[in-house]
Amino acid sequence: MNIDLKIAASGILPACKILALYGAVLLLSFSTIAAADVWDRVDGFSDEYQENEGVEEFIWKEGSNNLPDYPQDNNLLQFDGPPAYRNYQYLMDEKSLIVGQDGVIRYSIVIRSSGGADNVMYDGLRCTTNQIKNYAYGSTDMDGKKKFIRKKNADWKAFRSTGVTAYASILAADYFCDHNGAVLKRHEIIQNIKYGKGNVDGLYY
Repeated sequence: MNIDLKIAASGILPACKILALYGAVLLLSFSTIAAADVWDRVDGFSDEYQENEGVEEFIWKEGSNNLPDYPQDNNLLQFDGPPAYRNYQYLMDEKSLIVGQDGVIRYSIVIRSSGGADNVMYDGLRCTTNQIKNYAYGSTDMDGKKKFIRKKNADWKAFRSTGVTAYASILAADYFCDHNGAVLKRHEIIQNIKYGKGNVDGLYY
């Protein structure tokens, strides 16, 4: 009898060990599958989030730019031009100044030489991209009437420190844009030109 029990016990014990080992293998397999499934879900969510499925990408669209009236001297505001062009007077037509819903500041500018000759332009400026576009230039017709002539193939160009549009970066930094590159309101721009940026109490709100 004791011999039979020993034989039975000797057979049961290895079987228990085998079952326990098999169970551990199955548990590890299920855990691995579950973990893999979780990471697949996380990875899939991450890919979906990065691809922004169903979310429209913001596309900037420029608004209309109808030409203004030709600048009149009684509407001109003087501002500081580039240091390299101190012999020229830089003037902006207050009446033409517009802050568009597209974020573009449009204005007429007069660059007057010491001899009284005027170079007149109608521009657009973007604070967010540091770009300027020249829509039109001043001219005189056969009857001596001054008017704007729209430029063909006008495009946006980066600010330059030299050349005809060297004033653009000064307008942006000192008059048109805040320190974060956002567009100021029309009355704030006019106040900046008249009195200097930040010199008016309660100007920014």
